[in-house]
Amino acid sequence: MNNLYEYIDPIASPYEAFCFDSGEDSFPIPAHWHYYAELLYILEGTVQFTIDNTVKTCVEGCAILFPPRCVHAINFSGKAGRIRYYVVKFDPGILPSYKADDVNLRSSLYGISTSAYPCCFMPEEVKEMELLPLFQEIIKEYYAKAYAYPMILIADLCKIIGKFVRQWQKNGYLLVTPEIHPSYELSFDFIAEYIDQHYFEELTVEKLASMCSMSHSTFSMNFHRRYGMTCKEYINATRINVAENMILFSNHDVAFIAQEVGYSDCSYFIRCYKKLKGITPKQARKLKK
Repeated sequence: MNNLYEYIDPIASPYEAFCFDSGEDSFPIPAHWHYYAELLYILEGTVQFTIDNTVKTCVEGCAILFPPRCVHAINFSGKAGRIRYYVVKFDPGILPSYKADDVNLRSSLYGISTSAYPCCFMPEEVKEMELLPLFQEIIKEYYAKAYAYPMILIADLCKIIGKFVRQWQKNGYLLVTPEIHPSYELSFDFIAEYIDQHYFEELTVEKLASMCSMSHSTFSMNFHRRYGMTCKEYINATRINVAENMILFSNHDVAFIAQEVGYSDCSYFIRCYKKLKGITPKQARKLKK
């Protein structure tokens, strides 16, 4: 079974930092999601990344934020070439609960909507924010592990997120905290993992709502607030993202993949895939070659 959810132990590994090199590491990166926030700084090459089913292109000097829980993938853009970028993953819970204009930055990371906030920062913006030295210091501290390195690493993370928030504010995007009641947070975390493990089965909103002991209306309203889409749309997106991974990283034919991810009608699957990805499964496979 192919899952999108990537488990990371927040106690054993509250953060991770490294330099990715497509000449040495496996690439492209399949679609996946996790509870960590993830930062990228493009050092070399041009990448095409998908974030919650929206495709973007980033060049050398760009920085990217993948908020917690967003489905994301990273691929070549056009002609293949060497790709290098810094990666920093971290549990938002390690950040101090600083507030800016009564907004809790740690909590707000979970509430960032990738459709509402630009999560790719262009080279001119990145240069103005002076982000490269911060990424370099995080990588250096993570590997050296000198005395008090977590304090320096977390301080640099706060600076990066703070600069992102300032840039959003400068461009008219005001950071807000999640709109769902805190008591629902764990329930929706459970539901997201359940969908990821059972996407190939028949899933109904009624069943998922009852698993959370919520009414259909309460569940649907808060699910949409949390994920920016309906529960049915989320289930469909999960199936299509799993299918995309199988299309790009296996030799199975389209009809088999459609069955594997829960579609009994291959033609309907192709229509759903094209609606979400903009191309057909066969076109996606051809582009990878």
